[in-house]
Amino acid sequence: MLTRWLLPCLALTLAAEVPVSLTAPIRRVRLHPDEAWVTRVGQAKVAGPGVHRLLLKDLPQGLELDDVRVAASGPKGSRLGDLSVGAEPRKVTETPEYKALKAEWEGVRDRQDALEAEGESIAKELAFLSGLQAGYDKEISARMTGALPGAAAVVDLSRSLQGRFGEVLTRDRRRRRELEKVREEFRRLDVDLSRRAAERSASPAQATVEVATDRAGEVEVEFTYRTRGAGWVPTYEARLAPDGRKLELAIFATIRQGTGEDWNRVQVEITNARSGRSLALAQYAGPRLVDSAVPALEVAERRMRNLGSLAPGVAQNQYLPAPRAVLDVVAANAPATVSEAQPLEEARGIAATWALEGTKDIPADNEAHRFRILGRDLEPALALVATPRLDPTVHRVARFPVPAGIPLFPGAAVVHYAGTQRVGQTQLEMPLPGAPFQFGFGPYRGVRVELRQVEALKEAVGTFTKDIQWTLRERMEVSNDTAEAVQVELLDREVRASSDKVRITPLPGTTPSREDAVPGVRAWTLAVEPRGKGTVALGAQIRIPAGCVLTGADDLHLPR
Repeated sequence: MLTRWLLPCLALTLAAEVPVSLTAPIRRVRLHPDEAWVTRVGQAKVAGPGVHRLLLKDLPQGLELDDVRVAASGPKGSRLGDLSVGAEPRKVTETPEYKALKAEWEGVRDRQDALEAEGESIAKELAFLSGLQAGYDKEISARMTGALPGAAAVVDLSRSLQGRFGEVLTRDRRRRRELEKVREEFRRLDVDLSRRAAERSASPAQATVEVATDRAGEVEVEFTYRTRGAGWVPTYEARLAPDGRKLELAIFATIRQGTGEDWNRVQVEITNARSGRSLALAQYAGPRLVDSAVPALEVAERRMRNLGSLAPGVAQNQYLPAPRAVLDVVAANAPATVSEAQPLEEARGIAATWALEGTKDIPADNEAHRFRILGRDLEPALALVATPRLDPTVHRVARFPVPAGIPLFPGAAVVHYAGTQRVGQTQLEMPLPGAPFQFGFGPYRGVRVELRQVEALKEAVGTFTKDIQWTLRERMEVSNDTAEAVQVELLDREVRASSDKVRITPLPGTTPSREDAVPGVRAWTLAVEPRGKGTVALGAQIRIPAGCVLTGADDLHLPR
């Protein structure tokens, strides 16, 4: 009876002590801006009930328990047990692959040494032949003063020397070409060998997962770990149709990964959440104390004690969702493209995650690999805009409301295309509240703009108090060389006085303007006929007390 009970217990103990090697390829990757979570999935069959130890090898070096998440599923009643992560001892120099690489490296090195030694021998032979020819020429010159040498002997010796020179030089050229190839191969093998030798002290990690089952069956383990050798940045493409009626705004994920593991046929998820951010709420330690007669050092100390501790990671996610007021208006004209990524989750605008369609291949080359997340088709309003004081060019711009259903990352790169032609690149900037987005698509051919100074006069005025007064008249002129009428929006900065000492008076004949969306900027909409011109008149008088200096008016080019 005792033997009948001990045998199953011994079997369970042996089963728990001998780990089963589990093959778990990479199946899924979730990319954060500064790290990645890699999920390996492996399956194993267990022969009976008990605690089974599953061993996962060849994991990235330096894994810790805080970097690992494990999930397991199996027969009914299966339970996940202990988890251990450690380093796998390994000597790369003893592997057959390393020995074969070392033998190939030594063979190529011997070939290189032989070719270099042959080059030295050829150089000595050429020096010997050159010395022999020089000595023979000297001997012939000495004999020319006396009896003439035999013509046949001279011709034979010269022919022999020239033939030998040709053979040696031809052999040297072949040797140089072969030596160049051998050196290139040796450099490649030397880099590979150095990389393998560097791995001699780097031991990969291994993990042991315990799974308890009540009966035999198949167990599936999902092993997820964090790696900091990967990340992604958002980029945008704004493509304007040739007719200008449609604008496609698409967001792409530019992924770089140098983790040492190639991601082949994996499901990729993109998220803008930073998993390492602090979630501590900002708190005040007490009331703010304001003193008036204490030393500055003590005030600084109290200020440090009473300062609220705001968590630095709360504002790291620069994701701005579209406002609700715009969502309902724009959603009708913004159908989702077929190949766009599907949103998985969103926490009230703080973070969002998208799953890329299909499986992707991302090698560990630390190079940029770009994948499309999603895109929206918009109906922009085209306009011609010019700021002649800053840039004498008429630009074509597309304006549209805040798009719905597409994440907006301020500061991300936006590449602009007009049709299939790339016209430039900018950074995504959020407009002012209530203002639309505005993307530029290059100069508009056939329409020119120019800012001319008509009058600039400086004089001393005043009867009792002498003041300095400038009279400035300018004209913005738009020329339309096309066969169609155009409307051009002209922008200029408003000149305002920053103190009571400066008085600015508009001159009669100044073209009325309207205020732009940007405070302090004036705008004019000028309709220009085909082959015609349009003008906007500007004029103002600036007056300051004598003895003062006018500042902030450098771009007006006033006389000194």
